[in-house]
Amino acid sequence: MKRPCAAYFFLWFITLARFADGRLCWCLRVALHAFHPTSLLCSILLHGLILIGFCIINCINGPSRVIDHDFWNDAILLSILYFTSPTKGPSHPMSIRTNTFAKMIIVLVLLLIPILVLYGLSNRISVSVLSSEIRAMKQKDLRFLASEFDTSADNLSTMAFLLSEDIHIQELQHLPSIRTAYERNAEKSRMLERLRLLNVAERWDTQYSVIAPQQQDIVSTNPRASFDLEELKRIATSRWQYKEMKVGSRMEYRYVRHIVKPESMRDRIEQAGLVVEVSFPKDLLVKDLDSFKLGGQGDPFMVLPGEQLITNNSADLDKIEELAARMGTENILDQDSTILKLAGEQYLVHAVHIESLDGYLVDYVPLEGILQPIVRSRNLFYGSIGLLLILSLVAVYLLYQNVQRPIWLLIRNVQRLRNGEYSTRITARPNNEFSFLFERFNDMASDIDQLIHKVYAEQISTREATLKQLQSQINPHFLYNCFALIRSLARLGKKEQVMDLAMHLSKYYRYTTRTEKTTAALREELQLIESYLEIQKMHIQHLSYEIRVPDSMLGLEVPRLFLQPIVENAVIHGIEKSAADGLITITGEQWDRYNSITVEDNGVGITDERLSRLQKDILVPPTDKTGCALWNIHQRITLQFGSAASLEFAHGQSGGTAVRILWPREQIVDAEPSG
Repeated sequence: MKRPCAAYFFLWFITLARFADGRLCWCLRVALHAFHPTSLLCSILLHGLILIGFCIINCINGPSRVIDHDFWNDAILLSILYFTSPTKGPSHPMSIRTNTFAKMIIVLVLLLIPILVLYGLSNRISVSVLSSEIRAMKQKDLRFLASEFDTSADNLSTMAFLLSEDIHIQELQHLPSIRTAYERNAEKSRMLERLRLLNVAERWDTQYSVIAPQQQDIVSTNPRASFDLEELKRIATSRWQYKEMKVGSRMEYRYVRHIVKPESMRDRIEQAGLVVEVSFPKDLLVKDLDSFKLGGQGDPFMVLPGEQLITNNSADLDKIEELAARMGTENILDQDSTILKLAGEQYLVHAVHIESLDGYLVDYVPLEGILQPIVRSRNLFYGSIGLLLILSLVAVYLLYQNVQRPIWLLIRNVQRLRNGEYSTRITARPNNEFSFLFERFNDMASDIDQLIHKVYAEQISTREATLKQLQSQINPHFLYNCFALIRSLARLGKKEQVMDLAMHLSKYYRYTTRTEKTTAALREELQLIESYLEIQKMHIQHLSYEIRVPDSMLGLEVPRLFLQPIVENAVIHGIEKSAADGLITITGEQWDRYNSITVEDNGVGITDERLSRLQKDILVPPTDKTGCALWNIHQRITLQFGSAASLEFAHGQSGGTAVRILWPREQIVDAEPSG
């Protein structure tokens, strides 16, 4: 069964899928054992193109798979599988060793592959080095921004602690002891001025509030702030936390931290002497994220406990939400950097922990944009290689059309002649030296066809003459003996036996005298033998027989009268000469490649010398001293079934003689001459 060249397009799709969905090995085994190109040109050229495609596609996909050690394993595996995969159907008449054109194609492919392999390795090293440098640089920038956040948060915490220790700030809890309201307001103004000076000195615009819970009083840089004990209890925290808190009359999310004096009153904050609250809005973080984004191609954001996000103003929220959702399941935050696929693109993701703010600073960068210069250079190289490949294919096509195809046509038609298609002719007329070769081939095929006609006609005549000769050799004494037996039985009044004998005799001579056809079904031949043996049983009282032939053989076409002479020899030379009970066994057998019929008797048998002489006599034409019946049988089975058919002699298992006729199951019938 031939397999189409188009199957290699299927292999191309599998090759592409290998880079999207893992290993290719088992797919290639199935594909290469299911398909095989019928053209040697396609098989060699397409295999080379697939290997080149491996190199190109692997390098194109290099940015997404910076370290891919399985690529070269797959390329080597493809080569081994191709040249060792079993091919069903007839082999191509030209092998790779003898096909000059195939060698040229192989040289072309072998010249291209090292160039692509070397450039592919160079490209992969460049991508790997550049990717490592980019990772290190992005990680350094992200750590710097995280340290800025940590430093600013720590400075704010330090200022809040210093405020809680400032004796002037601590006066807030003693304001009720000041007599006049003017002096109390003046003291609060001095505190507020001090808080504002701290705020101006910091990088971030921060809200400071000093609260005296026992006096239910507050001093804050936010002029709309008022004392609210329940709100204070709700948001009170000893470390920086991102919470929703009241700012004036509205609620907003801010980072907040409280310093409580004394610290032991943190759980009973309403009894605390002094509470310093410092907070800043997320807008300050967003501003820093925007500034960080301006310097590159990333999209930084912060991940906080409770899956809260702080993003820059121009963030791609869909990608950030997808990335944040995968962080909890893929342990991305535990790694300094990793490569993820978002919305069909590969991204390099970095994450740095911000200890003071209890969050993670994350940035993701598209790999394609980073590696664009290398990709552009690579594409230019492969474009040049592709152009050279196209020009090479054009040259290969012209060579194929003008040289390889005429040679292939000539070899294919020679194969047809060898297979018996003697009417084959080459109709192509190339305008080169092959036209002369094609004309000479057609003349030779015509001469062979005419010779086959002549030889076939001679074989038909020989076969018919052989059959007539065999029929003429039917022993007339057998007929005389039958008539004498009928007369004796009739005199004894055995009418039933007379009728049976007459019936078997009529069947016997009706079959043996038919000349319109040289072959018959094995079933008919066995019916003749049965009639013959039934007649002989009436002559020889101690004769019996068994016929064991499977039903699957009964319909086989065999030469007419190819068993009767053998059975007759078994009766006359084996059973009649023995005083013991005689048994003739006819056994049919079938094997994978051969059919056989064995005729065995338990008569007197023959010597080894006689067996050897019989085996030699059937190979040479008969003489006056040698019989011709067995020689005729051997000649006729050889004519019908070919040289694989044989006639064999051996000693029987029961002491007599065994004769076996062996012929191939796929019968070689003489072909009719084609017109």
